[in-house]
Amino acid sequence: MATDFPSDLLAARRDLDAAYAALAALSRTLPWSVEPDETGIAATGHGPHDIARPPTPGYTEQDAVEIARLKADVMRLATSVTTHEFWSSLSGPDLVEARMGLINAAKAPARLPDIVEAA
Repeated sequence: MATDFPSDLLAARRDLDAAYAALAALSRTLPWSVEPDETGIAATGHGPHDIARPPTPGYTEQDAVEIARLKADVMRLATSVTTHEFWSSLSGPDLVEARMGLINAAKAPARLPDIVEAA
């Protein structure tokens, strides 16, 4: 099922992907804890996901503000995409297929409009 998505829906999905990528990129650069922790966390040796954490200064005020802004952007854009009126025209497997199609369409390079020269 090839779907022609409304341009505003496609743009919102691309913006959502970009906002999520920015949030993930920033998160990778920040300390492991929002709050300062001078002692860190020692590994207990219980379980495969038990890891030690070093002491951390926590987030700066600027870090916290930027994370909050990016999270709000992701939430706003995700809501815009999932509640778009386009979805009301679909149901069942067609809806699922179209939602997956939007994800793939948003990853494709944006198409420039065809320009026809007047003779």
